[in-house]
Amino acid sequence: MAPLVRSVIDRLEVREPRRAITLVVFVALVARLVALDVRIAHWDEGRVGYWILHTAATGWWEYRPIIHGPFVQHVTRWTFEIGGVSDFTMRLPVALIGSALPATALLFRSRLRDVETIALGVVLAANPLLLYYSRFMRSDVPVAAFVFVTFGALVAAVDLDRRRYLHLAAIAFALSLTVKENAILYPVSWLGAGTLLALSRLADDHYGNGDPRKTLQRWARAIRRRAWAWRRSLIVLPVEILAVFVFFYAPRSPKTDVGLWSAVADPTLLPGVVRHATLGSMGEIADLWLSPSIRGHAYGPYLAHFVIVLAVAAAATAVFAALAVRWQPRPIVTFCGWWALSGVVGYPYVADVKAPWLAVHVVIALAIPAAIGLVATVDRIRKARVERRQLEAIGLAALLVSSGGFVIASAGLTTFQQPPHELNIVAQGGQPSGDLRPIIEDMQAVAAHNEGTDVLYYGNLSIRDEARADHPPVPPRWFNRLPLPWYTERANATVDSVDTVADIAADPPPVVIAESDARSDVGGALDGYAVREEAILIRPGPRTISVVGFEYHLGGKSLAFYIDREALSAATAGHEGDTR
Repeated sequence: MAPLVRSVIDRLEVREPRRAITLVVFVALVARLVALDVRIAHWDEGRVGYWILHTAATGWWEYRPIIHGPFVQHVTRWTFEIGGVSDFTMRLPVALIGSALPATALLFRSRLRDVETIALGVVLAANPLLLYYSRFMRSDVPVAAFVFVTFGALVAAVDLDRRRYLHLAAIAFALSLTVKENAILYPVSWLGAGTLLALSRLADDHYGNGDPRKTLQRWARAIRRRAWAWRRSLIVLPVEILAVFVFFYAPRSPKTDVGLWSAVADPTLLPGVVRHATLGSMGEIADLWLSPSIRGHAYGPYLAHFVIVLAVAAAATAVFAALAVRWQPRPIVTFCGWWALSGVVGYPYVADVKAPWLAVHVVIALAIPAAIGLVATVDRIRKARVERRQLEAIGLAALLVSSGGFVIASAGLTTFQQPPHELNIVAQGGQPSGDLRPIIEDMQAVAAHNEGTDVLYYGNLSIRDEARADHPPVPPRWFNRLPLPWYTERANATVDSVDTVADIAADPPPVVIAESDARSDVGGALDGYAVREEAILIRPGPRTISVVGFEYHLGGKSLAFYIDREALSAATAGHEGDTR
């Protein structure tokens, strides 16, 4: 088998990093696109997707920090215009960015051996957490990807002294700022990691034979020389960042006196648009994400949840990163180690919910050490075999095999098992685990053949004015419906709601939706309706789990879906007639 594998590798010439990374990107693309639309939309995908559809229909858009940066919203809307509206096209932009992420490994060739560069591409393609959230319309993988490009471009610029990498870094970082607000935390982590790395070097000089003062002077001279050589580019970089930032953050409007395109037609409007896109957006970010109330939670449970997510979806990455710190303590390994540690400590504090997607920002920091540690493990296996240290060789080989098996199993269970298991911590609680697809298809079929109100929400799902859901802030009860608004909006369904059974008309709409505990109230008023109950969150109801004497309370909820049998039969018959 080994000669056959080597023969295939030689034939494909995948030992050359660019060829190998191209193959890795292709495999990553397949893994991210296959069955991309099978999973029902997550709560978060549902709300953002709904608002993107509203923007597409009205032409109005304005930055709202609760939805995060505008990049995903704009790009997804453009994707809808080209490929139509579906779960697949909703997730496609993030999937493509996640697929391209392994290509960023080529930016680090000045610091990595060829085989380590290839290993880095594999880590970025195969990590279960990166895989899962590359198949999810959320901003975390795109922001991590753009920041990783920024980091790689800066490394290449310094090592190769090529100014074009500075422009790549500027544009990539500007894009990261348009994706999600936490992009600004990356330079903070880098500053801390760089400071600790520098202090470590100075400490080695102090306790060794070096002179810390001479080292500092040498660094200062190198910085001055490089800054002078790059002076023209350094002047242009802020302009590039500003242009990208304004393009994405500037408001859009169908009116002729407001918004980005109006400013393009009438340059006198440009200062106001730039001010709104920059100072206005930054003010809104500060008002929401810097508010103490956003972090009003106990730190311990959030940290525990964060560590568990990493253990479930990134254990192999963390293990090989730790081995790199032990066996290959190069500056880039140490730097990335401090970077990752700052994420583990910091994100549980800044998080507003227990969000597994935040662990993406630690995995991206661990990727380079993990790649180096993976190659170091293979090298030590070879060396142990040559030196006839069979026990060590077997142990390290077992680590490699078990890690590979763990990655495959973790990716399969967390990403491709649908519907997800209710204990799938990577999927997050807002992911429906019920079999909602047949219900959604019935709703869409009925809405296409019905006149008047198509869907009626009852009780705790009702809001007084449906138009208030068109953009945030929205009534709190509207969130209880998610992700259904995404699907009803796609179907152009007319939606209404009532608070009590008495408000249900004598001739109710063909689809009525209520919370499962309201079935006894609603059922009597809906004669001739079939009812199905499905989980709208990852658990159908609340759960309590006892572990080592501690009790954990997990949320869950189901909804009851009432569909008029006659309306469904007529819609289905009509649909069959249309397709014949």
